[in-house]
Amino acid sequence: MDHVEANFLSQTAPDRAPGPVKGRAAWRSSDFTSEADFVQKLSSTDIEEIEEAVERTRSLDIHEITKSAFELQNLADKIAMLRDEIIDGRGFAYLRGLPVDRYDRETLMRIYWGLSRHIGDPVPQNRNAHMIGHVIDIGTHENDYNKRITQTAAELQFHADTCDVVGLFCLHKAMTGGESMIVSGAAVHDEILARRPDLWEALHDRYYADRRGEIPAGRHPWFAIPLFNWHKGALRGYAPLRQYVESAQRFADVPRLEGIQKEAFDYFLQVCNDPGFCLKVPFQRGDIQYLNNISVFHSRTEYRDFPDPSLKRHLLRIWLSLLDGPELPDVFLERWRTIERGTVRGGVNVPNLPAPVIPLEAETPAYD
Repeated sequence: MDHVEANFLSQTAPDRAPGPVKGRAAWRSSDFTSEADFVQKLSSTDIEEIEEAVERTRSLDIHEITKSAFELQNLADKIAMLRDEIIDGRGFAYLRGLPVDRYDRETLMRIYWGLSRHIGDPVPQNRNAHMIGHVIDIGTHENDYNKRITQTAAELQFHADTCDVVGLFCLHKAMTGGESMIVSGAAVHDEILARRPDLWEALHDRYYADRRGEIPAGRHPWFAIPLFNWHKGALRGYAPLRQYVESAQRFADVPRLEGIQKEAFDYFLQVCNDPGFCLKVPFQRGDIQYLNNISVFHSRTEYRDFPDPSLKRHLLRIWLSLLDGPELPDVFLERWRTIERGTVRGGVNVPNLPAPVIPLEAETPAYD
């Protein structure tokens, strides 16, 4: 271990919350009587505005489209309210009703990018500098340690991505499974504090996770981060995928996941999966889900695709930076490229990142 990294990992553990976090962000599934409580349905007028904005920006490359270029009228106010909910409210929002069959892939990408620019600034989400990614089973095996498992049909346990906000746009649903689930980090934090304060304490220790080949310059092929961080009077959560925590155990210099730390991680996932906390929102075609990665953890169930390749489960993912996002603790630099508030931050942290690209189609298993 080099001197810089050893010094970083020897820093003091994060502060603990003085008690339950509570507040609007600490929601439970029972707080919602129906999807109408959190889903914003697009009207025919909203869709017309979107289509007009697309046509006005046809002369621009997709990555050149800004919020001001993708001008909206009444819909802009609705998205602004959703954005406030994502940042300062419950930490998530849904748009529903885009008629995906009406548009070709390039138009869908323009719509998704343009709407997302009203939320934040896109950042690269993999070593290939993809600004919009394809979440689809392309044949990658979940035990391929140089690939992410998002492009398999495997279950993804509750986790967070490396950005302020992650967006998922549903083009096709699975034949079976692939159910999306979200949970409030604050609610899980408070429940574990109340039930098992010993395990709550352990979740402030660093958990080691596999970088899956996306290694920052001068760093190890693993990273270490606490699940709970109390920073400047607020909870900042980051949960690595359980599969990545387990695959990091192959490295000789990674501490063994055992004892109370393993028990705490298992208990964390148990609470996340509790129906009283976990909100299941089945994707409909045309849905766009936006999640605050600092306050909400997300997961999906294992799935099976339709035999017809054109009907494979297919989500488009975008990672967004918020210039007005929360202050973040330094330990997030273990995973984030930058954390400075007021800058375009987050995104994959690898050397020699190529120029940004927006692939219209999912690639072969060589895709990272």
